[in-house]
Amino acid sequence: MLDIEYIREEFPITKKRFQVYGSTEPKNLIYLDHGASTHPCSTVLNKYIDFIKNYYSNVHRGKHYLSMIATELFERVYDTIFKFINASKPDNAIVLTANTTSALDMTAWLMKDYEGITLVSLMEHHSNDLPHRHRGEVLHFGVNKDGTLDMHDLEHKLAKHKVKLVAVTAASNVTGSINDIHKIAELAHKHGARILVDAAQILAHKQIDVKPNNDPGHIDFLAAAGHKAYAPFGSAFLFGPREVLDRVQPYTPGGGTVLFVSEHDYIYASSPDRHQGGTPNIAGAIALAESLNFLSAAGLDNVRQHEVELTEYALSRLKDVPEINILGDIPAGSRLGVITFNIGELSNGLVADILNHEAAIATRNGRFCAHPYLSFLLGRSDSEEIIERLRRGEKFDIGGAVRISFGIFNTETEVDDVIENLKMIANRKWKAMYDDDSAYFDCKGVQLSAS
Repeated sequence: MLDIEYIREEFPITKKRFQVYGSTEPKNLIYLDHGASTHPCSTVLNKYIDFIKNYYSNVHRGKHYLSMIATELFERVYDTIFKFINASKPDNAIVLTANTTSALDMTAWLMKDYEGITLVSLMEHHSNDLPHRHRGEVLHFGVNKDGTLDMHDLEHKLAKHKVKLVAVTAASNVTGSINDIHKIAELAHKHGARILVDAAQILAHKQIDVKPNNDPGHIDFLAAAGHKAYAPFGSAFLFGPREVLDRVQPYTPGGGTVLFVSEHDYIYASSPDRHQGGTPNIAGAIALAESLNFLSAAGLDNVRQHEVELTEYALSRLKDVPEINILGDIPAGSRLGVITFNIGELSNGLVADILNHEAAIATRNGRFCAHPYLSFLLGRSDSEEIIERLRRGEKFDIGGAVRISFGIFNTETEVDDVIENLKMIANRKWKAMYDDDSAYFDCKGVQLSAS
């Protein structure tokens, strides 16, 4: 079980306060945007700052103390990630990247010359869809009415088409729906395809096991980023098989990717160096490893239990909010702590604005870089019309929803605060005046300020 008081003390952001409209006292920030980015804890920040202050140096080839220490810390990052996802080294490699998007695009690059199409689920974040469209032919497999993956559609299309890669998220950033990635891997391998898992959302919430390479449920490629796992921005990774990583030219040729260069020829290094052109984000990588160590120490089973309990509580309390429409009918035990909703016909931007300006509640709104999935969940069939109108230069509301996403330090008390404010919004009793895009205050209003 998590010690929430200790956990909250670990995160400086839990002490942040903002002046909100209608109150003379600053209000504690309630951060419910973990699906977008998480905040580093003190343990991670201290490791990051310590490196910057005391060991800042480039890695590899340097023979002075700073470079040797930096190299040692950097090389440990690979070991930490391998251990965290229960992966084996000999036949696999981990390439450090800037973000999940670059790791997913690298996979599309690695697989572009293989025969076949890429099957992409309809619930994917654009980062696990558009790179594949740019690299070759893509076919989507669908979702069920409740927002979960349509496994029958996946199996049907695997049998019907020559598929080289199945691209799927481990958990949706919209509904939180957790996918059975090992079952999907078994289906993909049965039909001669590989699987790419976008693990960005699940990395900090549930134990990942890529399984041995000879296991039918083995995950061939897995991508994730530190900024969704309590590390700073700018560091991510791709796990994948060496046989694929080392058969193509570097993703970004340049310094560090070669063994030797002559005037007329060159020989590239093996992975991961092969695909890590230029100076890496050394401090970010070290912080990423520290965040994974922090999560391991907390216990991912404990993290998961806390999240399920919090999500169950939130789902039960949300029933008290008039006109609430939750997207996806997925029980707490089968989803991450992600809940996306609308209140009646109110604009999602308006709801998010009011929560922020009047209660210091941080949410996310819009379409969450998952437009096809949102259109399906909203029951809208006007996607092509929207594209045509946008091409004509029209400016209009494309619709969307509001998302709350829980992290390791959120509490039931915070959920209660959210529910009361959502009731206020549903009853149209907000205090400030709002335009179409953002809040504004009258001359007697209190302007926002940080404290």
